[in-house]
Amino acid sequence: MKKIIIFLLLISSCLLCFAETEGEKLFRTNKPQEAALKLEKEIVNGEASSEAYNYLGLAYFQMSEFDRAVSAFERGLRVSGTDKKILSFNEGNACYSMGDYQKAAKCYSLALSVDSSFTKALLNRGNAYLMAKDYDKVIEDYELFLELEPEDIQRPQIEEILALLRRHKQEMAEAEQRAKEEAERIAKEEELMQQELERQRIEQEKFEQEIRLAEEERRRKLLEDVANSLQQTESSSMSSGAEDIITYEAEPELD
Repeated sequence: MKKIIIFLLLISSCLLCFAETEGEKLFRTNKPQEAALKLEKEIVNGEASSEAYNYLGLAYFQMSEFDRAVSAFERGLRVSGTDKKILSFNEGNACYSMGDYQKAAKCYSLALSVDSSFTKALLNRGNAYLMAKDYDKVIEDYELFLELEPEDIQRPQIEEILALLRRHKQEMAEAEQRAKEEAERIAKEEELMQQELERQRIEQEKFEQEIRLAEEERRRKLLEDVANSLQQTESSSMSSGAEDIITYEAEPELD
């Protein structure tokens, strides 16, 4: 009898594990505001299932309270036994709706780290990269998505975007090459101009040096001419004529 009672208790506990909580029922009947209030209480009281955080985040998402949705999903990620793949994916969707495309891409990457074949996360990550203008990563994700989902209904639109992105990438590469060539041309022109300015500077210095030397030579010659002129004037005051010699006509007498 005791064994039967224990067995019945185990069965009832298993049924409770799989039974929907009141908050989950409210969510499924499209009452997100009431569901959010009830789910918050169930989580605090320890009555919530492992799905509670996901339902709570989705309830906030339906009410466009995206910041609360992100918080709910992140709280769920920290709890053991929750579906990390779905929580990360849904958080990515909430971040995307908030315009935080970088964080959205990180959330989708987290979901893909759990399941690399989760193509919905792959496509949404590509969309987030597109909004963030990280075009190389967009091309990678879209191409991989089409490889994994070749029959996807959105294939024509994705291929059209890929074509535009590849053309844009090519145009950007060509523009970058032109900018590089223009920068090289300008650098070469500036180098040649500097060389010409240096040549002119050296030529000017040489010219000025020649002027200085010519001026010094002119002054030297002038001083030499003045000195020579003075020397000739002094010589002309000297005489060698006989009229200047004192002569004695008589012999001097001695006392």
